[in-house]
Amino acid sequence: MIKEQQLLDDLIMAAMQGDNDSAAEELLAGIRDCEHEILKGAAENFNLLFQEWDDTVSASDKKAEVCLALAELSVLDTPFFRAALNDAARRLLPPYISSGAVAKAIGARDTGIAVNSVASRIHKLQKLRTNAYVFQTESQCWGRMVNLDKVTATIAVNTFATNSMISIPVATALSGCLFFEQHIDMTNLIAANSATVKNAAFCRETLAKHSIGSMSEEKMRSLLEKMFVPKIFTADGFEKWWTSTAPAHSSQKGRSFRDARSILELYTLLSAAEGGDMTVDESSAEKLSLLFAKVRPNMPPKDLATLAETIAILADCGNEEILKKMFTPLRGKVPFFPARIDETTLLKNLEMWGRLSVKLLAGFIKSAASLYSRYELAKLFTLLPLRCMTPMMETLSANDVTDAIYATDKVSCDVLLFIWKNKAKFGELKEYINMANISRCLSQEGLPKEWAAAQRELKKLLFDKPDFQKVILENAGENVSSLIYAVQKMRNMQMGECQSLLVKLSRISETLKAKLESGEGKKVLGGNDEEQADETVLMTSFASYKRLANELEELVRVKIPENVKAIETARAFGDLSENAEYDAAKLQRSILRKRRSELENQLATVQPIDFTELKPDLAMVAVATKVLLKTSDGKDLEYSFVGAFDGKPEENLIAYNTALGKTLLGRKAGDSVTLPEGGTAVVSKIAPLDSNIIESLAAEV
Repeated sequence: MIKEQQLLDDLIMAAMQGDNDSAAEELLAGIRDCEHEILKGAAENFNLLFQEWDDTVSASDKKAEVCLALAELSVLDTPFFRAALNDAARRLLPPYISSGAVAKAIGARDTGIAVNSVASRIHKLQKLRTNAYVFQTESQCWGRMVNLDKVTATIAVNTFATNSMISIPVATALSGCLFFEQHIDMTNLIAANSATVKNAAFCRETLAKHSIGSMSEEKMRSLLEKMFVPKIFTADGFEKWWTSTAPAHSSQKGRSFRDARSILELYTLLSAAEGGDMTVDESSAEKLSLLFAKVRPNMPPKDLATLAETIAILADCGNEEILKKMFTPLRGKVPFFPARIDETTLLKNLEMWGRLSVKLLAGFIKSAASLYSRYELAKLFTLLPLRCMTPMMETLSANDVTDAIYATDKVSCDVLLFIWKNKAKFGELKEYINMANISRCLSQEGLPKEWAAAQRELKKLLFDKPDFQKVILENAGENVSSLIYAVQKMRNMQMGECQSLLVKLSRISETLKAKLESGEGKKVLGGNDEEQADETVLMTSFASYKRLANELEELVRVKIPENVKAIETARAFGDLSENAEYDAAKLQRSILRKRRSELENQLATVQPIDFTELKPDLAMVAVATKVLLKTSDGKDLEYSFVGAFDGKPEENLIAYNTALGKTLLGRKAGDSVTLPEGGTAVVSKIAPLDSNIIESLAAEV
């Protein structure tokens, strides 16, 4: 609890620093994930925040949404907050509605109206559209909204009873009217008579589905009673009609959620049954399975959210077999439970995982666990937002997660953050915290907002946390060239940011500092221009480049998938603590992973060159030249200088980036040099490479 309170306070403090919409967005996500008690404990800091924000709320959607979220939860009620809430109303209402007069009618500054009621009014006006149905509770008349005049803050309504136009002040409408979306079911309900009226469950479902604003059970009953008594029913007749399909908590025998005929009815009845008998037996599970089988594949977002919450609530109604029987029809039918889980799964389809409230997430995970194997669930883990990962660890083991992460082609920002935050438990996965992975993650564009927060947090870690930077440098080892190249590849960072990052890293790593300050790159091709001086990119022949690329392709497409299957098979043998097959498969995985990392680093920092087109300046030793040396003891030595991965010392083919290559590059005929293995020599002649060597370097593999 103390840790969560501190995290929330940190988010509030960050949001106070300047005009920072990103910090406001992170705070909003934190508010949605926090328990109410923790939010209330931060009320004083929130008040300081609104003092600091002052009138900037009216210019920022994110700040306005923070105000609205706190109002919904009744976290605080102070003059500063009321002023901010008034500005939030102006900001969040559609332009054709927003005005000072309408904001005043909402009552944000009126201490007689609770802040959560103000939030409810804002939400209602956000959804209100021309032609919405209007029920005036005082006159008990239905009508259709024709217009909202934001200057006078009045709503024009065409009444059905008299077919006349009336004007209702917005303040009166918000407190004394009910609004509903225009829909054929609502039209039929309003026009119902004794011959056409449907059962109470359908009427409740219609009102709940199309209401603009919340509709409690009591409010629905009151509305229907005003509509139908005495027009359709007597008072006793209405009571009988209403209770014939009443929810489970009704004082009279009513309808059970187990017999629901629609997802909305199931959700309504489940909510009403909370605290009572919620168990589901095999017979009831079969019924609910048939209901889920009727779910439409392309549900509107609102209906999809209702379905997800319903699934989460049902998770505690039975054991795994019961849940599997109920939910099996949903796999592959709804986006948040995909048929297959792999790198092709669209994040957009998994957005519901990031939107569910924290209290429902555990149930949602339990339901998912009934549909997927442990390994499938672990693969799903690698695709989800960070907020889902810790709760999923209640179901998964460290081995499950490790196996899934090793098997994935590309880790996400969220996975990298999870590894970092759980490095004590997942130390073997720290190798993933390398600049190549970070560069790719930070270069991703168009991420759904449920994943965007992790991208921002990863960038903050990269720039501000020395401990995080040290891990990156440790993983780079001596190959700091790959690190420099990865930084330069970051698409979403400006050149100044890249330079700043490299400077920060060089303060920790002497190797990197020396590399950045080195002028050795100027010698590579015997030239002096800036492009040639860039030593972050190695050069090699097309033959070697294709050889490395083919090896990586075989690793990724053949050997690693075979190893993944071997691990899955070994896991099926049972106890992993005494499982030789599993240990062997893990050892092979480590070897493959290390080689893959090496190849990826090599290919990321190498530029293939065509030796047939390379015309070196024979005035000095360079790549694609042959060098004759006369040693101090009279011996003649001949070396051919080739690309970084072309060296074959036994054939006197020397990679230019080896110790000998670095010693001789840039030397001229007649120069005396000290050889790496000892002794001295004089450069006697510089010539082009032999044609047979050039042909071998250009050959396809």
